[in-house]
Amino acid sequence: MPESTQRSIHAEDPPYYILVSHSAAPTNAPGVPSTTLSHPVIQYHYADDPADALLPQYPGEQILIIDYDPNSSAAPAVKSLSSDLAVTGLRVTSPPGARAAEDDMGRNEKMYILETTVLPEENMDEDEYMSPSAVLTRFRQRNAVLRLALEYGDTAAMDDTIQQKLTAPGPQGQP
Repeated sequence: MPESTQRSIHAEDPPYYILVSHSAAPTNAPGVPSTTLSHPVIQYHYADDPADALLPQYPGEQILIIDYDPNSSAAPAVKSLSSDLAVTGLRVTSPPGARAAEDDMGRNEKMYILETTVLPEENMDEDEYMSPSAVLTRFRQRNAVLRLALEYGDTAAMDDTIQQKLTAPGPQGQP
């Protein structure tokens, strides 16, 4: 089989290399947020599979979905089914060293990095005693998380290419 034909077949394969990038919730404080990478447990779910199989099986389980259609030119969409986790982006890169380490195995050769952030916990007792400054800071932090998630959703729906990196929230003082 010619190499160009092999490459087109492999481009249709589902992602093989997948990482999840967890970032702390954005704050208005200067500095780089803490980020960790992890390997997710991968479960394939097809269009004709029952939808309830995607629901969390135990409390605290975090479920992310990559809506990957090999017949579509649109970028895959990533969504979170977890109430405490928001998807803020998807990066697609070449996996470091994988090409040299493996021969042509019939896999999608790209690495998918799902960018996520943890949503802040709600504590109603704490809200009653917060200063106006603390309430405003909390409001800005929550808006920053929402902005990242909405920017990713709009970008994924409009673009035919995968975004390399979403922009960070605006400077302090902007809603």
